Amino acid sequence: MKHINQIHMRKIIISAGFIILLIFFICCTNHGENVKADKSDSSFTFAFLTDVHLNANNFDVSSKGLRQALEHAKSKEVDFVIFGGDLVDLDGLQPQDSLKADSLLSAFKSIIDESGIEAYFTIGNHDRFYTYRNKTDSSGFELFSKHLGDTYFSFDRQGVHFVVLNSVQIDDSTRNYHVGPEQIEWLKADLSKLSPQTPLVVSTHVPFQSLYYPAVEGVVRNADMFSNFKEVWDLLLGHDLKIILQGHQHLHEELLVNDTYFVTGGAVSAAWWSGPLLNTEEGYILVSMDEEQNFSWEYMDYGWEADSK
Repeated sequence: MKHINQIHMRKIIISAGFIILLIFFICCTNHGENVKADKSDSSFTFAFLTDVHLNANNFDVSSKGLRQALEHAKSKEVDFVIFGGDLVDLDGLQPQDSLKADSLLSAFKSIIDESGIEAYFTIGNHDRFYTYRNKTDSSGFELFSKHLGDTYFSFDRQGVHFVVLNSVQIDDSTRNYHVGPEQIEWLKADLSKLSPQTPLVVSTHVPFQSLYYPAVEGVVRNADMFSNFKEVWDLLLGHDLKIILQGHQHLHEELLVNDTYFVTGGAVSAAWWSGPLLNTEEGYILVSMDEEQNFSWEYMDYGWEADSK
């Protein structure tokens, strides 16, 4: 009987050892799967939607197009969107149109909220309105800020630093677009916190660089580029600058200069909701970052067709 018990005990010990090994194997396997999942989570995709031009005069058309663009971006499983400015058309409105201006920005924000997509907003020249709470707003930024937040800011996502610039500030001496002195100091302080290895993505409405006028008019001029772009560019070049996303021109163009990619994002509205502008259809830029922090992008035609009537 004692011998039988010893054999039985050995079987129990062997079985227990096998169970321990099995649990250890499962734990190790699951741990490996978790590491893989965590690594996969370091990738992301976002959409750069610029120049929507939601307009009170063609609200039904422009709002329908915006919703279609957002649905298309959602179908690409984007993690968030960055809007590149000229979201609405306010700058032509008069002080007595304050209620209309406020309602238009509110409607824009409601459409974004309804989509359920996380969004960040760059200010454009058409987003300025020069009356706020029945007083003159010389900058034209207050109403935008009320609905959509700061006109320049930064945020981080998956180890990537994003900077959203306000490039529609006006230089008092030249009356040109520029990034003002206070914003320059903010940018210096913001970038000083980054390590040289941190990937950097920048959004601006008015471009740093563009071939718009050579493409459209066959001439070279610096109109529609903000005046102190070189000062800002030099600040960015000390970092791992992946891409500068630009709006304003309604053309899709990609320039590579001094290891900097300038990607102008076409327009959600193309030729202001009347069809393509030159060869740029209504669309947006889809940007992806993989697990190794490599960036890629493409221009997406989201399928809008202007009413020919």
